[in-house]
Amino acid sequence: MRWHRATLRALIREYLFVSIFRACAESLASENASRLAAMDRADRNIDEMLGTLEDALHRLRQAKIDEELSDVISGFKALRDQVDT
Repeated sequence: MRWHRATLRALIREYLFVSIFRACAESLASENASRLAAMDRADRNIDEMLGTLEDALHRLRQAKIDEELSDVISGFKALRDQVDT
């Protein structure tokens, strides 16, 4: 009868250990899954922001090119008008 008590006590101790260990493992897994999801969202946001910035850069670059081209054409027309007169 004494060994039954010792065995029962050992089984309860092991059950508690396994239950606590499982809870800790599930908690860590859940935390890591949340971190991975957050990093994935951040990665997508960075890609979207990069696309937006690249579009803005291309528009600014094209505007600068158009401005310079307009200056060259205006200068050419002014020179041509001087030569014609």
